[in-house]
Amino acid sequence: MATWRALAMECGDLNPYGPDFAVSLVDPFSTMRPKLWFGFIKNLFITPMSLYDVLKRHKMSALGPAIIAGVCWVAWIALIITEIIYIYDDTLKLKGIYALAWVFYLGFVTIVTATRANIRSNYGINGNPIEDFFAALFVYPCVMIQLETVSEKNGLAPLMPDGPDSALNYSDVMKNRSHENAAETIA
Repeated sequence: MATWRALAMECGDLNPYGPDFAVSLVDPFSTMRPKLWFGFIKNLFITPMSLYDVLKRHKMSALGPAIIAGVCWVAWIALIITEIIYIYDDTLKLKGIYALAWVFYLGFVTIVTATRANIRSNYGINGNPIEDFFAALFVYPCVMIQLETVSEKNGLAPLMPDGPDSALNYSDVMKNRSHENAAETIA
């Protein structure tokens, strides 16, 4: 990924100074900002609720993904606890339940990844879905902090307009951009 990003920047396909998240993934660990520490701890325990708030704030379908993420997240924790109990109680017949727990965790991570990718796309933030997936896989509380603070940075507004005519407006914008690029190529 780093090589691809470096080549994209070198070829001019990616602006290294383009829009970015207001908070880095490592900021909760590397800064002395209690707000970020609190956000990290909060998102360790109530991520599905934070996900619902983020989706609602960005006018995306919120209830379905938040419920599915919540079920996956709770199932992951419950099955991990069940596996720990199994280690100390040989009467349970639940050998290998941890594998199912990690399947639920991957479901949860996939929903967080899709949310991050959609928000990154709406704000024109550099990145790709693979980076989104691994960020959500390893530090989902930090990803949620990024998603909660993305709209606060420099008053960024989504690139996609709101309203019933948003699809029409977007296609018109894309047509104008393609005509402008064609005119620049000819000139």
